Amino acid sequence: MAYLLDLAPLIAVVLALFGLLLWWRRRRDRKAEHEHAEALAALAGSAGGRVVGRAGARAWSAGLLSPKGLPLSRPRFVLALDVRRGDWSVRVSEASVKKATSTSAATSYEHRIEVAASGLPTMKISRRVHSGRPLDPALVREVPVTVAAEGGQWHRVGFPPGPFDARFAVFASDPAAAAQALNPRAVEHLLARVDFLPFTLHFESGLVFGTMSGRINPDHVLNAVDAVLGLLDRMGATPAHPPVTP
Repeated sequence: MAYLLDLAPLIAVVLALFGLLLWWRRRRDRKAEHEHAEALAALAGSAGGRVVGRAGARAWSAGLLSPKGLPLSRPRFVLALDVRRGDWSVRVSEASVKKATSTSAATSYEHRIEVAASGLPTMKISRRVHSGRPLDPALVREVPVTVAAEGGQWHRVGFPPGPFDARFAVFASDPAAAAQALNPRAVEHLLARVDFLPFTLHFESGLVFGTMSGRINPDHVLNAVDAVLGLLDRMGATPAHPPVTP
């Protein structure tokens, strides 16, 4: 007992330091959240848009594609940036998920760019994975929710050998319509703007959307949005009304 009493001051110091560390982390996180919200609000103001809080931040395409996360984790949409670019309605939603380890917990983020568009077939366009030879990523091969519900077919769209076929994989419910939409101007744009675009673009149910890792970056997000819109213009898509979110 005397030994424990002798250690009491040291234990008190350790507990105090631990409490101070937790306080500092919470303060740092609150400061980062505040700065992030202010930067997005400034961007929304300059683009004639708005920032939507957690209650209304659900992605338009949430029923078609859930946020990524570990098993048993609960990804959630935490905010959204709604903007108009010409006649296009655009939402960029940010999702987070807490990933626990044996010693700590960390929060990872992703953001999804969505455009309300009509006039295009159901399809996916994805960068191919190169591991000795080009491979089609699993996500692009996965049958979309609406196609599966209707019992439709899902096919790889063939393109002549060349830079586009080496770089991208395309799957669609109607390969002929997808190949027609991906005209030479659209293909040229994809190749030129590949670094600005999401890894996989989904075309489904009047929406075009793609997910990117990390939080919404106010300095770069509109570059990605405009790269998507430039593709839609070249594919002959037309603006549509966005869905009503709960």
